[in-house]
Amino acid sequence: MKTKLLLTAIFGVAAWSLSSMAAASWNTGACPTPGGPAPCIETVINGNTYHFNGSGGHAGVWHGRPAAEGGGDFDFSGSGVDLGCPGINPSCDLVLNGQVQKCEDSDGNWRLGVKVTGGDASGSFLCNALTLSGFPWYSADPASHDHATGQCPFTDECDNFLPYDPSASNYVGHFGEVTVSSFLGTAVDAEHVHDVIFTANNQGATPTANFDFSNKVFTDCNGDGDCTIDGILYLDNADELNIY
Repeated sequence: MKTKLLLTAIFGVAAWSLSSMAAASWNTGACPTPGGPAPCIETVINGNTYHFNGSGGHAGVWHGRPAAEGGGDFDFSGSGVDLGCPGINPSCDLVLNGQVQKCEDSDGNWRLGVKVTGGDASGSFLCNALTLSGFPWYSADPASHDHATGQCPFTDECDNFLPYDPSASNYVGHFGEVTVSSFLGTAVDAEHVHDVIFTANNQGATPTANFDFSNKVFTDCNGDGDCTIDGILYLDNADELNIY
């Protein structure tokens, strides 16, 4: 069973900011030295370019939209996203909100983190009745997961985030922990989604940066689950989001 949840704002509704503090920490202009040694993350909004640079500055700080562009979170959205669970199979519009950071792990390696802080499903009667919770949801390195031992750490810790690769064409990670409920009960209970693909504009995203949740399964830390999601969420409150 699947659900096309219109992910209208996967990174962007309200909590990608810590709002004013995170939003205030962008520098104006484009990334000065794409490719490292640390990640340089760049956004373009209303034709204006901002970045937090690749020299190692701004490490460990969650970033929403730049304050000069109104702050708040990045929004990712998509229509006709299918959610499939026993007894329900709605196709919805969904909005998710969040923030991004770069950080150094305990071994001194650079990683990228994504924090989803809110979301909302809408469309049909059942879509409007869905409640998304369990926020914040965090991205996690697939290598840190082991269902055989019940390990799936979705926490605000750099060691669990996605390894930075300046040559990567996209980034693949897990997201959790997600809860989806309605008047029918809890369909997804503190579970996570494997192998979500993020593609930034500079990595060839068309038409814009996006998260690909196509044909993904919600599972718990033991690898069990019976709900699915199928849809792609596109950045819709910024022109570009780039990772160099």
